[in-house]
Amino acid sequence: MKHIIILIGAVFITSCATVGAVIDGGKDLTTSVIDSTVKTAGNITTSALEDVSGVIDTVAESTEGIVDNVVEEIDEQTNELQDTEKEKEQQK
Repeated sequence: MKHIIILIGAVFITSCATVGAVIDGGKDLTTSVIDSTVKTAGNITTSALEDVSGVIDTVAESTEGIVDNVVEEIDEQTNELQDTEKEKEQQK
């Protein structure tokens, strides 16, 4: 009977070590997956923000050119109207 108890004790001790190794392995695997996932998500977010920033810069530059052209055109047209009004006043 004594030998059986020692044998069962040895099996449980070995099982505990195996369970501990499995738990440690699971922790390592889980933390590695979470770490990789977070790093990948961060990289994707950074890349997306850089792309969006590039698009916004391009649109801003294009819009700035268009607005400048419109302002110049309106200024020229208002100058023409003002010149026409001055000519009419001078003719009177």
